[in-house]
Amino acid sequence: MAAAFDQLKAAFPTRTVTPDATSEYEAAMTVPWSQTCWTPAAGYIYLSSVQELTEALAIVKKTGSKFSIRTTGHNPNPGFSSADLTAIVLDIRQFQSKELGADGVARVGSGCTWGEVYAWLQEHNLSAIGGRDQQVGLGGFLLGGGMGALPNLYGLGADGIRNFEVLLADGRLVNANVNENADLHRALKGGGSNFGIVTRFDLNTHPLINVQYTINLYNPEDYVEINKATVAVQEAMENDPKIGLFTNYNNGFVAVGLLYGDTPTKRPAAFDPFFSLTSLISTAIPTTNGTLLSLAEAMGHTQDPQKRTICTATTKFSQELYNEVYKTWAVIVKSLPAGIVLHYTKRE
Repeated sequence: MAAAFDQLKAAFPTRTVTPDATSEYEAAMTVPWSQTCWTPAAGYIYLSSVQELTEALAIVKKTGSKFSIRTTGHNPNPGFSSADLTAIVLDIRQFQSKELGADGVARVGSGCTWGEVYAWLQEHNLSAIGGRDQQVGLGGFLLGGGMGALPNLYGLGADGIRNFEVLLADGRLVNANVNENADLHRALKGGGSNFGIVTRFDLNTHPLINVQYTINLYNPEDYVEINKATVAVQEAMENDPKIGLFTNYNNGFVAVGLLYGDTPTKRPAAFDPFFSLTSLISTAIPTTNGTLLSLAEAMGHTQDPQKRTICTATTKFSQELYNEVYKTWAVIVKSLPAGIVLHYTKRE
């Protein structure tokens, strides 16, 4: 490790952060969204180009050093955007390139956030399929599959990837698409980050996607009726792919997002079950005609630092199941800090 750091500091003297640089080191360590990843690494290297990344990778490989790659750090699993004192973090948030081809493909550096990409594409009256929160980065979202706001209409984020530019362990920079390195292309579409370092995503674009959205807050004591309404909307999604939904149970309130991939003059009838509930506490975001950018901005509020973990399960939609899950969850969270969320959505 010492040999690796000596070489890295020589190669990148102004962009290497080690534990002896107290304030800079703490700032580097606390970049990730979850405190579970606020683990002290042997050091942090800030890289701004593929050439620099290739050089850094050659050094850590030659010295047999462990390392982790970090873009925006939204994955809460330790080791994915963080490291311990036996490893180095290679930070590539400065991979910020954006290029729109004549073929309509957006070629975007892996250090960008979805808020940045949405804003850039909206200037061209275009959209790409990405995250619901502006602070989420491309890297982890797309390599993990990527559940967006309207998955029934446009699929997962990974479905919209035309090509990956990937730096392999042997130092080669390759493209992975349906015609070239097709096996790698398939693996990267939801298979995670261990197949190579993706330096650029080439994304299919769509004409600017308009979205109508409302976020209501309900009293969780009415969970039976809330779950009934959730199932009703999920069933409606079978026949109308423009519908999007999330139901988030929190301590003290239930946040329900009612999303529609268009801007109709009349509220979609599929959402009536929620608007007829008497347990409405308030409307966090009134019905708004916007875009994926405005939705991501509305959803992307700053959150207090917390330790986070995410667990998922895929089931058929069932009010009876949702009721039983909620009752179990409600008992468990009574003894835990605020911030434990039970979340329902739907994906074809």
